[in-house]
Amino acid sequence: MRTSSWIGGLALALSTATVALAGPPLTSDQGLKLMTQPGSWIEADGAYLADGTLMAKDVEIYAGGDTVELEEPAIYGAVTQINRAKSTMRVLGYLVTWDGMTTLKDENKRQILSSKMQDGMGVKVQGTLQPNGSFKATKIKVHAGKVKDGKFKAKEKILGPVTVVDGRAGLLRIMNTAIKLREDVAMIEAVPTPVP
Repeated sequence: MRTSSWIGGLALALSTATVALAGPPLTSDQGLKLMTQPGSWIEADGAYLADGTLMAKDVEIYAGGDTVELEEPAIYGAVTQINRAKSTMRVLGYLVTWDGMTTLKDENKRQILSSKMQDGMGVKVQGTLQPNGSFKATKIKVHAGKVKDGKFKAKEKILGPVTVVDGRAGLLRIMNTAIKLREDVAMIEAVPTPVP
């Protein structure tokens, strides 16, 4: 919602927003119950396995009805197989495509050219899953990762609408990614809070 205020003869456009704050930890049963609500989204953070599964250690749940403020599905991971001539790369197994309308930014939120993206660097890609299984990027942001044992490690996580495949086995799906919950998974509910 946008409102206007006058300060010192200047009109200012103000907007109200909603942020999601982390609620208390949830049990697996409570988390799965929230995930089965129509329209629920999750952000699953973990490790991407060779079989294409994301082994989730942390899950933030946006219950159905609380997802209005979410922008778009997002994937986080290391860039592989970048092809600037075709404007494609792979992230978390997805073939990511971009075009002239895609916003590219570095970790300091400055616009960059695709020539600055390299295989192995961490990125957050927001966009939409296409009918052919590719992921059309509207925003790509370079993300700093961690160095562990002398090797760079990019964040590996995914945000999007969730489908519970087998709750007892801890199997979920976000877009085309199978999610397996670790036995010690930490689950929280995102609690929308208006910002004045």
